[in-house]
Amino acid sequence: MTGGPADSCEMCREVRRNTVGASGLDDPSPPRLVMRWSGLDVMAGLGSLTPGYALVVPHRHAPSSGDLPAGERSRLHVLARAVAAQIERVFACRVTLVEHGSSGKEAGHRGGGCITHCHIHLFPLPPEADARALVPPGAHPVDGLGPLIKAADARRNYYYCSWAPSFHYLTLEPPAVSQYARRVWAEIVGLPDTWDWAAFPYIENCHITIRELRRDEARMNETIGAEVLDETLATYENNAARYAADTEQFADDSALPHQIDHLLDATTGPVLDAGAGAGRDAHYMAARGRPVVAMDASASLLTQVKWSAPFSRLVADIRDIPLADCSVGAIWCSAVLLHLGGADVRRSLDELHRVLRPGGIMQISVKEGRGLVSEQLGESGEVRHFFLYELPELRALVEEAGFEVTRAWTEEESNSGRSAQSWVKVLATRRY
Repeated sequence: MTGGPADSCEMCREVRRNTVGASGLDDPSPPRLVMRWSGLDVMAGLGSLTPGYALVVPHRHAPSSGDLPAGERSRLHVLARAVAAQIERVFACRVTLVEHGSSGKEAGHRGGGCITHCHIHLFPLPPEADARALVPPGAHPVDGLGPLIKAADARRNYYYCSWAPSFHYLTLEPPAVSQYARRVWAEIVGLPDTWDWAAFPYIENCHITIRELRRDEARMNETIGAEVLDETLATYENNAARYAADTEQFADDSALPHQIDHLLDATTGPVLDAGAGAGRDAHYMAARGRPVVAMDASASLLTQVKWSAPFSRLVADIRDIPLADCSVGAIWCSAVLLHLGGADVRRSLDELHRVLRPGGIMQISVKEGRGLVSEQLGESGEVRHFFLYELPELRALVEEAGFEVTRAWTEEESNSGRSAQSWVKVLATRRY
């Protein structure tokens, strides 16, 4: 956030204030930060006519979400939906998301936002309110975020409005009137003369928003994790054929076949491929004569490859495996748990421990690192999210679930896009 317009940007200043605190800036006003997540800030919004009004702001200086890189744009909207759900629970309201994209402001087009830094408003409405009131005249329904990208590429300003999973509206001729959405919101909540956030900041309501949303951080993180996973699963479902083609063969230098051989040679009985995807690894195991349960949360992926060796397909969530206790002799879990946050990884490992026989062996692998990264799947325009783990952290999670770790290591291995990636791998045994 240095250089160019970011130096004087009001929103960049807010992000810096959230980072260093008020003492590090000339402005003595306290930070309004609710939470910080993966390059994004959730802040209580000034002009909070009712408690629950919040903004979701990327650290990167960009005029609209359509201008953000694909992964950042996806995380921004995922986080906005998750926070909206939390606001609805905490404040017993319904929430409408509004973004006033300003990609065309520098070109002189009308209708840009007051601040030329991407941010999404989360407006809390009374439960009985009609969310369509925030949709301006001339807006039309759109499917997903693609139209926002096109508008930004064309250097057009836009007004985007969304609520619930399937209602999205866009206009490329935003109302020129200042703070249009806030004016409408003020009418809805019965405070029509207090729409101007600068004149009526409602600081006490900001404090209530911060306090109440921070109160249950664990629930907030759980909601975010669910949104992240839902989007990743949707990407796999919508691009199953592409992903199957990308993962049909092992890379020439892959260590995976050797590691599968070692797992099979050291165990007996059925093998659970937990997160089988399009079935490459399960097919390899079945071809060696072992009974295999190929389990994945994506039904579309499991139907992509026509395997010649016998196998069982199982569409299921790794956090709730519909298999009997002690029913498999080995578990192969490659590049699966990386789509889950810590709490869900714990649930998954408990389930894997439950279904594995005493003496059985499991190998798991995740991408190495810290935090969350988001990657576009090929040229699809859709995004997958990956939680990164370091070796000590993954080892501790496995041991916490009751496994005995017999080997833990890192190594380079190509991912589905055939680019090198550092992986954390753990081989573990169930002793009881």
